[in-house]
Formats: sequence, structure tokens, C-alpha cells
Amino acid sequence: MIVSIDWLKDFVSFMETPEQLADKLTGAGLETTVFDGGETFNIDLTPNRPDCMSHLGVAREIALLTNKQITNPKAVLSEGSDAASDAVEIKIENEEGCPRYGARVVKGISVVSSPRWMVKRLEQCGIRSINSVVDISNYVLLELGHPLHIFDLALVEDSTITVRSAQKGEKFITLDGEERTLSKDHLLICDDKKPVGLAGIMGGQNTEVSETTTDLLIECAYFNPVTIRRGSKLLGMSTEASKRFERGVDYDDLHASLDRTAQLIIEICGGECLAGVVDCYPKNITPARVSFSPSKASITIGVEFDDEFISSTFDGLGIEHSKKGDDYNCRIPSFRPDLERPIDLIEELGRIYGFDRIPPKVSYSGDLTSFVDDEEKTADALRDYFSGIGFAEVVTNSLMSADEAGTVTSDSLAVTNPLSRDMSVLRPSLLPGLLAAVRYNQRRGEHNLAMFEFGKAFQKKDKKWREFPLFSGVACGLWKRKEWRGSPLHFDLLLMKGLVENLAGQFSLDGLFAPVDQKSNLLADALVYQVSGTPVVTFGLVERKILSHYEVDSSVVCFDLNLDIFDSGGETIPFVKLPQFPGIHRDLSLTIPAGVTAGDIEKIIEQMGGQFLRTVRLYDLYEGDQIEAGMKSITFSLTFRSDERTLEDEDVDGYVEQIISETSSILGAKLR
Repeated sequence: MIVSIDWLKDFVSFMETPEQLADKLTGAGLETTVFDGGETFNIDLTPNRPDCMSHLGVAREIALLTNKQITNPKAVLSEGSDAASDAVEIKIENEEGCPRYGARVVKGISVVSSPRWMVKRLEQCGIRSINSVVDISNYVLLELGHPLHIFDLALVEDSTITVRSAQKGEKFITLDGEERTLSKDHLLICDDKKPVGLAGIMGGQNTEVSETTTDLLIECAYFNPVTIRRGSKLLGMSTEASKRFERGVDYDDLHASLDRTAQLIIEICGGECLAGVVDCYPKNITPARVSFSPSKASITIGVEFDDEFISSTFDGLGIEHSKKGDDYNCRIPSFRPDLERPIDLIEELGRIYGFDRIPPKVSYSGDLTSFVDDEEKTADALRDYFSGIGFAEVVTNSLMSADEAGTVTSDSLAVTNPLSRDMSVLRPSLLPGLLAAVRYNQRRGEHNLAMFEFGKAFQKKDKKWREFPLFSGVACGLWKRKEWRGSPLHFDLLLMKGLVENLAGQFSLDGLFAPVDQKSNLLADALVYQVSGTPVVTFGLVERKILSHYEVDSSVVCFDLNLDIFDSGGETIPFVKLPQFPGIHRDLSLTIPAGVTAGDIEKIIEQMGGQFLRTVRLYDLYEGDQIEAGMKSITFSLTFRSDERTLEDEDVDGYVEQIISETSSILGAKLR
């Protein structure tokens, strides 16, 4: 959600810089980034915080975090003598889907262009100006958080509004000109003859406000979040209104939203507001009440909260409270549908106090089991290795958007009733979440990154969806910074190859590197470390288009580990006493076709090197003008040694000749 910083000042006065406020909001659970040179915030809200989908809601958080008072001036509205209830009638047939429906009537208006200050604020928040009436409804939506819809009253038959369920197969044309086929799960706003609005989602084209409109019916309702969620999901529609209704709007602020809308209409468009709000509220919604225990909060959070802090925090959150003995009876405000249990209030106190201020404590209670499964043992060993070479462990969300999942696979497991589009599928891989973590850190000025994650992912195997444990990582920037001696090391394919080689040594795995045969949508250049033909580690550079998708501004190398190989363990290496006899060293320089790999040569050397061969090390590679086109020069250092005697040249000459002969006949190699 985009928030105008200047607009926030209408509700709360603050001296902090945008960056300081962003840090405070992020620390309190509202992930906030500063944009547009300090003019706006981009707040990544979790689905359980609909109260912050408005400038008033964000200002309420800022006031609480900065110890300021929130200012929420009531709309000053001059009403006419005629009653609104005489001009319009409201009936609710589906009370479960629409517990409350309110309306105001304004007559004699002129649809004009919106004032510049309003257009600017709307544009800052990503909404284009249409006309004064539509702009006012959008403005109040962003300001107070309650979606409204404004009808041309002259087009509403008999000035009657009925809220009912749609019939199966019923057709309705929405404001965007699309004909929608509805089901009985949809909720409709109707006049005496026809549907005029798709409740909580979008209005109808047949009652749209135009330049000739003079009389307005302003709708402000509270719809059942489940009903709106189901209806928007069935149609594949997501609007600014539906996003708020399906999370739960304030059922008690209808009058304030209607008054503010009517006030702005009269100020900008002229006209007269009829007296009163037509409020159809068949059954009052009872505010939630929760008991709060400070002692339980102390045990849970690890901090002793005093009564003054508890009371001031509850006041700032809008929670009415009274103390009974040691505990509190709390009345939850209508704009916080997420506060349902005592643990929710405990979390709120911890959030406002600051999780970073909570001192760490090591405690022990009860018997600790000694059982740890092989998978966890392997993961711990891998954690130790990667932590030891400078990687940080991260934990990312196991839910993601279908768009993100599409960067690694065309087939992902969708969630039946997702909380939001950003959490609509189960992750098929850990890499999208890791790349999102890279983006998050780079936006905050951190460009030297090395991260890994151990977690579950969901992939199809044998036509069935299965949960798999994965161990993956990403890295970019510098591995080792520039020091007074030596050069900095950048994360690239060769550096990662060395780290993988070292990892294999740590786990006693004896394998070879090979190019990845199957083309990947994710990796541009990729290698795989194999043991007996089985992939152990796949790693490579992330494709440029994927990095662009995640807005990552540098090259990134990533890796995936095959945990099954690490679980089974590598070879058992027996103890070998230190050598007592000197070895013989031979350098072998070969000219080979460009398509032949070092691994191909190394395999033949190990096969033909005989009983005395101890080590094979590649130390030089040349491609250039000094050798013929399509060829490259490669040099290995070979060490031969006997455990029983000092070797002579003739002991190894035969083996070297065999190696040269075999590489020549099989791979077309020539001795330089």
C-alpha cells in the first residue's frame, strides 16, 4: 500500500524523518520502504491488518510509536431540512452477507474537475483522477479505509435499495464494461427492478455517475468478509474495495465515512445534503471482549510490563479496558478484527514495546529428548559449514504468489482459499523466497549477501504432490572485502565451484563437476557436482530476466543441495599414516578440443594412473592465439608415491604414457 507522508500529517504531528518513521513502522510489524524522494511510504501489509489500509490507520500506528496524539476531526456537515429517509428506502434480504448498510443523499451537485491538491494525493497513491465524485469516493477510501460507492440517484428505480443474493447464472455488467456471470454465492445491490452493484467488489454501469448527474446516493456498508472473498475469487476480480472488505472493515464507522464523503462533495461539487443517514442495521454486532493477564504476558514475552505502559498502549490501540484484580477486561475496537484472543493482545504489547528490546534468555524446563532424525542432523552439519564460510541462515514464507512460483516452474500447488494473491500457492522451491530476500536487503543498502535456507517445498512426483526438504542458498557481491593485502573475492561461478568442492571434502564425497544438461528457466550458466552420476549440488548464475523480475541489480549465484546424498553420508576414509618416502611429481600439459572438460581428462588419469598415483590437480588452462582454433591447453600436476619404497622414474613413466595414449585415442588430446 502506498501512503502519502504529507497526508499523514493531517492526523498526527511528527518530527521524525521518513527513514526514521519507516524503521519504527517496520519494527512494529508494518514493513515500510521510503519512496519518491521521501514523499511516500510503500507498506507491505499482512492480511490480518486491514486497519492499516488507510492513512488514518497508519497515522494511528505512528502516533502510538512516537508517543503523539492522533487527531481525527469530525466532518463538518450542513444538512438540509428534508430527511434522507424520505428520499431512499433500504432493505436487506441477506443479513448474513450484509449485516449493515448505510446511505446518504446529496442533491443538486455539479460533476466538475477535482481540485489539484486532491488529484496530487490520489496520484501519489497510484490512483488516477476521473471526476470529482469518483475521486472523492477514492479519496475517502484511502483516508479512512472504508470503501464507498456513489450511485446516480436518478438511475436508481423508485429510489429503493435491496441487498440480496444473486441467482445462479444471473448476468451483470460492472463499471469496467465486463459482463459477469454470477452464482448464488455473490451478493448484489439492487434497485426496484435491476441489479446496480456487485456488493463489495464493483458498481454497475447502469447507475454510473456522469457529467449530467445532479443527485447522488452514497453507499457505505459492512459486508461479510467471507462472502466478498468467495465472490471475488469466483470471478477472478480483485479491487481496492474487495481487498478491504474481505479482510474486514470497520463496521462502526459508516456514519463517519458517509459524513466525510458528503462534506467533500458539497465543498467541491456544491449541492445540499439531506438530513440524516439511512442506516439499515437489523442486528447490532457485539464488540469482541478479551481478558488480558499481565502475568501471562510477562511469561510469554519475557518482559515485566507495568500498568502505565499497558494502559497507555491499550489507549493508543483504541482498546477500552478496565482492571479487575490483576487482570484487564478489554473491549476490542471495531477496526481491529484481528484481535480475538489474549495472545493477540500480548503480541500487540510486545510489538509496541519493541521486539528488539526484549532481552534474550536461556531457560530450561523439563527433560530434553536426545532424538534427532538424520535429516535434521544433516541440516545442522550443513548449517555449520555454510555459517562457517560467512553465509547467514534465513527463513522465508512457504506461501508465495503464482507469479513468483512461475519463475521456477510452470506447475505449482495452489491454496484453496488463499489470504491474498501474494500467498496463493505453496512454494515449489526455496529460491524465489531467497531472491526476494536479496531484493529486500539491496533496497536497504546491503549488497554483499550470502544466505541459505533449510525448509520444505512442494513438488509433483509420480503425478502426486509431495513435500520435500530442501537446502538452498544465494550469494552476490563480495565474499571477502578488500584488505591491506590481497584482492577482494566476488561471488561468481568459479568461487562457488570452489566452495562446493570444499563442501564435498567436508562430507567425504568423491565426485566430479559437469555442465547441467537440462536447460533451466532460472539459471543462465550452471554446473552440477555428481557422485557416481547422482547430482549432489546444482549451482549457477541466475538468469538476467529473473533478476529483473525481482528488481535485483547485481549478478547472483545460487545453489540447491540433494539432501538424500548428504543423509546417506560419504565414503568412510580410513586413517593413513604420514608418508615416509618422497614422491615423484609430473606435470602433464595437453592440448584438447574445446568441448572436452577437465573432468573428462581427470577421470582417465585416475583410471590409468596406476597404484602409485596419489593426487591429481588442475592448475593451468589456456585458450588463445598460441594454439589452434577450437582447442585449449590444460595442465595437471600428478603426484606418485609408494608407501614401501622410494620410486624411480621408470616406476611411473609407463603410467604417464598410458594416460597420454588413452586421452589421445578417446578424447583427441595431444601432448604439448
